Amino acid sequence: MRSLSLALVLALSTVSSSAFADDEKPASSGGSVDPSLRGPGSLSDASPQRRHPMISLFVGLPAAYWGFGGVPFSVGGRYLQPILHDGFVPSLNDSFSIEAGVDLFAIGRSVFGFGFAVPIEAMWALHFSQRFAGYLKLGIALELRFGDWCWGNVCGGALGIAPGFIGNIGIMYKLTEGLTLRVEAGYPGLKLGLGFPL
Repeated sequence: MRSLSLALVLALSTVSSSAFADDEKPASSGGSVDPSLRGPGSLSDASPQRRHPMISLFVGLPAAYWGFGGVPFSVGGRYLQPILHDGFVPSLNDSFSIEAGVDLFAIGRSVFGFGFAVPIEAMWALHFSQRFAGYLKLGIALELRFGDWCWGNVCGGALGIAPGFIGNIGIMYKLTEGLTLRVEAGYPGLKLGLGFPL
């Protein structure tokens, strides 16, 4: 799990530094505030914003208890619907959205089965620049687990249903107007995705 955390930290630092470097920087006002945090689309831009719905596709590594030592994987999709385009904090460039979708992932280590999940999450995002945003998601997921599977001394039967609370932290980096890179850590693990704004 340490290697996954390290990979996420490296991805966050690489993308965030390039995001701030690539964005248009306003002329210096003589203050000590980083110019990449000011101007249109920055975190301090409190002007009215318009967010777009997005469809995202993810691939990833499930959390450790779903299969290290075997062939762990997950694939999934999400639909993001903005609810509050200007978020909760009047002085910040934030937003609030709902994201729902599906995930398919491997379960087990010595004997494998599969899990199918339907997550629904509330997302609060901070938009640091016109290209770069970070977010936190909290929600619920209903999991259906298929096939006989074992992880260590714990084994599951042919079908299991497990609802539960879930959470994610992530980043979005707009590569082009029609393509957004996404990295998430949380449920069902570490994920890399591409988003397609509608």
